[in-house]
Amino acid sequence: MSRRTLAHAVWKLSADDRPGVPVAVFRMECATCHEVSTAADGDGRPAQTWSLAHTGMNPGHRGFKLRTETYWRVEPGTGNPYGEVRP
Repeated sequence: MSRRTLAHAVWKLSADDRPGVPVAVFRMECATCHEVSTAADGDGRPAQTWSLAHTGMNPGHRGFKLRTETYWRVEPGTGNPYGEVRP
């Protein structure tokens, strides 16, 4: 059996706040028919408005699932040998 030595490297996981990356993307899904609203960057109101309109057109469709996407990034921490490697 061979032995491998594993080196320790520090990594940092955080919300991706680079320019152009949305803070969050919101969609609403109808629990009855599974129709989904269009995506809205950084603002949940369009998905909420869509839900109200959808129920207005389909009075029995009253349950919804909010789908929220957030974006995260892993970066090398202090002393990580990959700190000098650029993607």
